[in-house]
Amino acid sequence: MKHIALPLMTIVIMALLGACTKSASYQEGEVYHGFQLIENRFVEEVNANCLYFVHEKSGARLMKIAADDANKLFSVSFKTTPADDYGTPHIMEHSVLNGSKNFPVKSPFDQLLKGSLNTFLNAMTGSDFTTYPVASMNEKDYFNLMHVYMDAVFNPLLHSDPNILKQEGWHYELDSLDGDIVYKGVVYNEMKGAYSSPERELDYQIYKLLFPDNTYGVSSGGYPSAIPKLTQAYFKEFHNTYYHPSNSFVLLYGDADLDQELSFLDQNYFNAYETSDKVIEIPLQAPFDAKKTAVKPYSVPLESETEDQTFLSYNFVAGLNTDEELVMALDILSEALVNHESAPLRLAIQEAGIGKDIYAWVDNTMQNVFQVTVQNANLEDQEQFDDLFFNTLKHVVDSGFDTETVEGIVNRMEFRLREGNTPQKGLMYLFALKNSLLFDENPFAGLEFEKPLAAVKEGIKNGLLESIVQKHLIDNPHALLMVLEPQPGLENELAEKTTQELAEYKSSLNQEELEQLIADTKALKEAQQKEDSPEALATIPMLALSDVSEDVQWYETVEKSVSEVPVLHYNDFTNNIVYANLFFDMHALPKELIPYGRLMTELIGKLNTENYTFGELDNALNIHTGGFYTYLSSYLENNSDDQLLSKFVVTAKATEDKTGQLFDIASEILNHSKLEDVERLKEVITRHQSQVESEVKNNGIKYAMTRTTSYYTNRGMFNELTDGLSYYNFITDLTDNFDKNGAEIVEKLQQTASLLFNKQNLIAGITCSEENYVIYQQELKKFIGTLPNEKVQSNTWAFDFEVKNEGLTSSSMVQYVVKGYDYKKLGYEWDGKMQVLNQILSRDYLQNKIRVMGGAYGGWAQISSTGNALFASYRDPNLSETLENFDAAPEFLKAFDVDSTEMTRFIIGTISNMDRPTTASQRGSMAINNCFTKQTKAKLEAERHAVLTTSVEDIRSYEEMMADVLAQDVICVYGNDQKIKDNENLFMEIKSVTN
Repeated sequence: MKHIALPLMTIVIMALLGACTKSASYQEGEVYHGFQLIENRFVEEVNANCLYFVHEKSGARLMKIAADDANKLFSVSFKTTPADDYGTPHIMEHSVLNGSKNFPVKSPFDQLLKGSLNTFLNAMTGSDFTTYPVASMNEKDYFNLMHVYMDAVFNPLLHSDPNILKQEGWHYELDSLDGDIVYKGVVYNEMKGAYSSPERELDYQIYKLLFPDNTYGVSSGGYPSAIPKLTQAYFKEFHNTYYHPSNSFVLLYGDADLDQELSFLDQNYFNAYETSDKVIEIPLQAPFDAKKTAVKPYSVPLESETEDQTFLSYNFVAGLNTDEELVMALDILSEALVNHESAPLRLAIQEAGIGKDIYAWVDNTMQNVFQVTVQNANLEDQEQFDDLFFNTLKHVVDSGFDTETVEGIVNRMEFRLREGNTPQKGLMYLFALKNSLLFDENPFAGLEFEKPLAAVKEGIKNGLLESIVQKHLIDNPHALLMVLEPQPGLENELAEKTTQELAEYKSSLNQEELEQLIADTKALKEAQQKEDSPEALATIPMLALSDVSEDVQWYETVEKSVSEVPVLHYNDFTNNIVYANLFFDMHALPKELIPYGRLMTELIGKLNTENYTFGELDNALNIHTGGFYTYLSSYLENNSDDQLLSKFVVTAKATEDKTGQLFDIASEILNHSKLEDVERLKEVITRHQSQVESEVKNNGIKYAMTRTTSYYTNRGMFNELTDGLSYYNFITDLTDNFDKNGAEIVEKLQQTASLLFNKQNLIAGITCSEENYVIYQQELKKFIGTLPNEKVQSNTWAFDFEVKNEGLTSSSMVQYVVKGYDYKKLGYEWDGKMQVLNQILSRDYLQNKIRVMGGAYGGWAQISSTGNALFASYRDPNLSETLENFDAAPEFLKAFDVDSTEMTRFIIGTISNMDRPTTASQRGSMAINNCFTKQTKAKLEAERHAVLTTSVEDIRSYEEMMADVLAQDVICVYGNDQKIKDNENLFMEIKSVTN
């Protein structure tokens, strides 16, 4: 038969029609492998047939989104409604993944992370449901993942093995008669880390008071002090109650064969169950008679300043999450009332000088919660905040919202809904469906946004937003004003209380009970150290190397030129959206202005310009673009730290017909922002400082890792100056001394802008089709004509490196421990086999030592082609013990010995990290990255070949390199102030991360 070549678009359309025709053949009312098809509906918003089934025998519900997408997703979800703070749903989520009937290994989850081609593999616990999603582009792998996850949730070993709860939840640990009893457990320490965040504590206290009578008033993740109340009997009963098919919902997404999926699920799992008559329901919280006010504490380190550290938060229970129009309107309201640059409540709070930042968001629990929070305020601001809040709302109701502001917000929302710019479409739809699946009679409602969007747009014309403000905010008694104030040393007090409770518990035990606890501790550790048998490991399904493609994901740009400015064009179908980037070389700045370059990314787009007020500018961006962002990015040519490229990046997206408006606005922002407007400048810098401070308190691992690499690499130092503690200190000093140094700050910002935003300092990047490029080119040419065109001097930054080995103290209840160095400085070179080394150290050695045995939430290695070799732990109760485990890694490598099957598993897991689904915009970014770093397809192919041919001997050969790296003894620890002080001998310097 003669082969006829068809245009690409024809092939795509035929594939879509084929998928639609196949799924359309399923008839409503018919039963397929035990599943009765309730409805087969084509949903325009996802461009696919969506088929809703109920399994007749077990009561399980299932939806298939029959999209023509190779990145297939399977998830099984359960409504989980805890009645206490024990964290049972969260611990259950961890525990079911620790061995099951058909896969009796210690952690099938970790085995899959080691050796599957998954593109997504995780599990998540929300306030009212728990979900287990997996995704893969390989069909064999997809069904393997489905099998392991289904067996995990329905046949877990937790019923017969109490060590699982002990490891993943909590247990008493005692090593000797004269030792102290301590709490250990992965989730216990995870939540200690989570509740080190004042924002997490704020949410806990808010929901505890807003929902005293239903599940939303407790912590599904677990409140640290309550987790040790969870017993094995209670735990098992929770699983029996909630993990039944009748309480489950399965989502299938992508191009896998539906008949095969249904057959597999029926024959292997659901056919073994009968429908349960137990219905999991959440009673509605009765509204309050009157608004509540509460003041609660959160911890800051001893001797910390408490001024400007209080949170003021207004919270309203507003309708049901099944009201799609209300939910959408509330989201718009959060932007129009608070988050927009010229939102009335934001302006009122700024003018009154209350706090440094204000933000709003909507939590779509069964009963929506509309939240408005001011951070960096003071306790004495409470009364003024209360009055100002409601006076502003009343004014809004009387005068109405600015129509242009609302139009822009709706446009941005609509753009986001239609674009769906994620490679994990199945995961996106899972969360879109969550509320309609749990609470709505129409399971499709979460996907079908067009109808509520049209209703909201029409309603806005008739005062919808104003009526919501009146009904759900002003007249709503189901409201809470929560004040969260700092209390220095509170965490140490709580730690001391826990120590005292454990001491009292120990004193209550007799000799025999103490010896039993010691024996139990030893037995748990032995179980954790015991390796899975070859027979058990053989049950975990895996692919063969022959299932793995030798092809690399390679994307490259075509270099063009517009008005003598280089343009990097990545040609791809983008559905008539242009993804535009402007790269301005940061090396135009002298070293002392580097932090100002970062600050500039936070300022432009938020300031007044010659032709726009900052509010009008926000409106224009919302109306004409799908996003406009500025940030710094760094690249290493040929992976060499001595060839650092740092770029000030402007990235924006818009539909093709609005490319001109996009560049007009970009020109206005870059050329005509009023940096000399000190009043507005102070407002934005103060807000930014508040946001950075919040990040410093909540993201210990980021700051510890950045600080560590700043001790010895150019890129690390650049990141430290622009996004590390050094930058935090810089921006805090600017804020504290703005009134005194305002003129100097303006001068440096103007100098920074004039050096950066120059035609000769620019490279443009674009992801779009050739057809769209024609218009892009015309508009880019006009834009370039607006830029200054002056000779640029490129500065070489000479950084002074110093190993500081710092202990960074905070009120955190856990530690983030980092150790590492640049192996290239020690004479070693990158090899693709190091990617497998990284997989083995992370998924095998550190996973076991740091998480399973140490009780931390996570531990991993990060060995990169740039030279960095880092070990890190996350939400870790330990400190010196973790460093000892890091230092023992070379011994692990020396003794490393696995069979060919296990080695294949590690190799396939490594490939999984290399092969990911992508969107057009992501492919464009990867292509530009390849250009800047001088990456080539040949290099990537050589690396992939190295990975696929890695041997046990190769891994052993890295013992010397890792020993040399660790021998440099370069560390940084972010953690609890007392814990760090107790280990002061490890540090050259101890300092607080804030104040």
